[in-house]
Amino acid sequence: MDQNIKGEQISTREFFLSVFKYFRFLGNNWQLLLVALIVGSIYDIINNTFLDSEDTYSGQITFHLELEGGGTQNQLGGFASAFGLGAGAGQAQGGSLLASSNFEAIILSGNVFHNAFMREVKIGNRKELFINYFIDSSDIKRKEWGGNLFRGPSPYSEYRFKKKDISEFTPYENQILADIYTKLYNVTRVEPDKNSSLISIYSTTSNEKLTKDWIETLMGATEDFYRDMKTKKTKQILRVQEGRLDSLAYAMKYNDKRIARLTFDNPNVVDPSGIMRQQQITRDNTYLSNQYYTQLANVESLNRLIIEQTPIFTVLEPVRLPLQIVKKTGLSTRLSGLIALVAMIFIITIRKTYLDVMSENSN
Repeated sequence: MDQNIKGEQISTREFFLSVFKYFRFLGNNWQLLLVALIVGSIYDIINNTFLDSEDTYSGQITFHLELEGGGTQNQLGGFASAFGLGAGAGQAQGGSLLASSNFEAIILSGNVFHNAFMREVKIGNRKELFINYFIDSSDIKRKEWGGNLFRGPSPYSEYRFKKKDISEFTPYENQILADIYTKLYNVTRVEPDKNSSLISIYSTTSNEKLTKDWIETLMGATEDFYRDMKTKKTKQILRVQEGRLDSLAYAMKYNDKRIARLTFDNPNVVDPSGIMRQQQITRDNTYLSNQYYTQLANVESLNRLIIEQTPIFTVLEPVRLPLQIVKKTGLSTRLSGLIALVAMIFIITIRKTYLDVMSENSN
């Protein structure tokens, strides 16, 4: 038992001695390691400065979002409450989806981004889906989809999207969509102003015009999302009320035809019940008319309520050309130096191992 413990202690001692010996070996070759680190760093500095001089362009848009209504909504508050719409000013606060605390998460969500991808942008004299415009104008073809030593270029760059609902996309289209979403998500940020209620959207791409168009397209998709969510319940009730209005209109037209027919037939009919039927239909028509105009007033009120509930996006600082040019940072320079250092450690280690093995075999 003691001999086993002693053997383990000896093997542990030998292990640490080999580790220390290896680090001493690296220290003896510090000149080679330093040269590798310097050469790697110099290479990346030259590459970033002279060989790879592609600039990126950063833009921003600053706006104010008003979710609460004014005096008109207060006048319609009783009407909205009757339909359960909750027109109070606190509707968009607390745990609501449209609370101001959720704005950053909403604008960077997949739903808003995907809707922005399907919006049309004007390119010269023609219109194109933004997602196709992004594929053609960004650097995604050369970088993410450009291929490398282990795989060829991606066929995604040749695909053209057609205008359709996101739910109708195929798995192949969803894969392309996910790549584009990831790329744009990483270069887009939202920053509320700490000293005011203003909000700014920033983005950076390799194309100046693309940066401007992306920020404006994302802004439009965000506005659509807030408008649809804020007025969703009211629009659902409006569709029901419009259906009832159409039914009343049809019933009134049918009664008008019956009254016209009885008015024409009664002078030539001896049966006294004809007069009674005419009076009854006239009363029904009067009742339907009252219901129709009441329903028409309800529909008009709901339409006004939708306008009042629609959030107001006021742009205070639009995206203006020319945009700010963003130079590359030094992160890649440090990484290249470290890569060269690790590669040199690997090379000299392999060389030492080879020499040790050859020396043992010669002995």
